[in-house]
Amino acid sequence: MQTKFQIKSLKLPQLLGDLTHSNQFLKMFSISMVGITGMALLLIFVLSTRAPSVLTLSPSAQPLNEVPLPNPEQEVQVAMKHYLELRYQWTPENVKRKLSDAQSMIQSGAMKAYLGAVTNVVKFSTEKQVSQRVYATNFVVDLDRKSVQILGDRITSVQNLKAAGDLKLELNFEFGSRTKENPWGIYVTKEKELQ
Repeated sequence: MQTKFQIKSLKLPQLLGDLTHSNQFLKMFSISMVGITGMALLLIFVLSTRAPSVLTLSPSAQPLNEVPLPNPEQEVQVAMKHYLELRYQWTPENVKRKLSDAQSMIQSGAMKAYLGAVTNVVKFSTEKQVSQRVYATNFVVDLDRKSVQILGDRITSVQNLKAAGDLKLELNFEFGSRTKENPWGIYVTKEKELQ
């Protein structure tokens, strides 16, 4: 008679083999995750040190081109032209409004002296019917001294009698915060009529 033997496989060696195989899988998975994390950190570092890309669009969604920074001398010159228009060009009807608008370009420390000077101008202009216009022809900006020398012509009209004279003016200024009334951020600290 022939007997048949069935060999039962032991479960322990198979379990150990499966466990070893799963450990190898977990090791490889952990190593690959460490590599991916390292590359992601490196990519984050590289991208965070780059300058951002800024897209500037107009209200109609048209791209705006990059412009160079403004020239400080030109900025001061434009601001002083605006100041001259407010402070030195007036008629008896608008002298009070123009001189009060010019206050936005006066430094707070010089406001008391400015108000004292323009009070006499308003009174004189309204009582004597005086108007004034200036035509500046030359601006010499000195950023180190923070001063501007302005040369030009001044036309004064007293009761419709006109007189022309030279405009020789030196304005000292300081840089400050930009506002809606003073978009240049340039404030007059002192005015001096030159001889």
